[in-house]
Amino acid sequence: MKIVVLGAGGWGALVGAYLANAGADVTLLFRRQAHVDEIRRNHHRLLIEKPEGNIFVPVFATTNPHEVKETDLVIVAVKNHDTQTALESISHVHTKAIASVQNGLGHGEKFRALFPQAEILRIVSRVAGSLIDYGKVHRGDDDFPTWIGNPFDGITPFVKEVVDLFNKAGLPCEASSDIEGVEWCKVIWWTPSSISAVLSRLPQTDVMQSSDFAHLMVMITRDMVKVANAIGVTIKDYPTIEVMDRCTGSIVEGVRNVQKHGLEWEERGGKGYKQAMLLDIERERKTEIEDTGGYIWRIAQEKGIEVPYLDAGYRVVRGLESRFQ
Repeated sequence: MKIVVLGAGGWGALVGAYLANAGADVTLLFRRQAHVDEIRRNHHRLLIEKPEGNIFVPVFATTNPHEVKETDLVIVAVKNHDTQTALESISHVHTKAIASVQNGLGHGEKFRALFPQAEILRIVSRVAGSLIDYGKVHRGDDDFPTWIGNPFDGITPFVKEVVDLFNKAGLPCEASSDIEGVEWCKVIWWTPSSISAVLSRLPQTDVMQSSDFAHLMVMITRDMVKVANAIGVTIKDYPTIEVMDRCTGSIVEGVRNVQKHGLEWEERGGKGYKQAMLLDIERERKTEIEDTGGYIWRIAQEKGIEVPYLDAGYRVVRGLESRFQ
């Protein structure tokens, strides 16, 4: 299978390299030429740093989208606010399918409008990867899962083919007939912690173990679930995406569950980890609030659903962003 990863950051470079190691013909489209130069110096190989030992994986890397003409699958891994520009840069590419692995909701229609002949896939992934140097990527927890589905047609033959490739590559993966439901659950799980991190300016495990910020996370979660329920989206737990213990039972129980997960994360080595949204604010960059919490906030406004905690959190992040836009 020929695969192009558009936006080879931490996740894209790591997963692209693993898929290449499983036999796929992978092209990594980087933004920075320095990554490409380092990979070429290493004989067209990307270095993957793993606890059990480093490995080099052969990949083709470039910053020029016009070096790609035809492929089976494009995986879009750029930030949401870069989507339009990124997709336009590959509008000349003939592809069988195009998949978004981005944070947020509502990507399917956007992709279908620009690539009407391609099958549209959605990838929801908890794989942890980070670029730690030019041409070098680190893999975090090995067992974090990925879900893949077609938001319009469910589990198609091509979805099964891609899922099989992920599993062959050592990336635990499942085909999903309700990929939008998985997507909503991840956004509802991720957004409250991101907003709380921005408000506190603290690493994530510290945020979750604070009773006050854990309380805020519980209340934002419940606001978002209220919106999901109103439009018929099924919310449930998935491995590593625990939402239900924040929104069932008492608020006190929800707070304790958040604190428990924070402690467990710290014990797994997560101490000091900062949410991407907090890092964006610290670096005075645009966040992904509009496509995550903002997407659900706008539905709440349209439907007349009261979401006071989400409303406050969304407005704070948006207000901070406005200083450097």
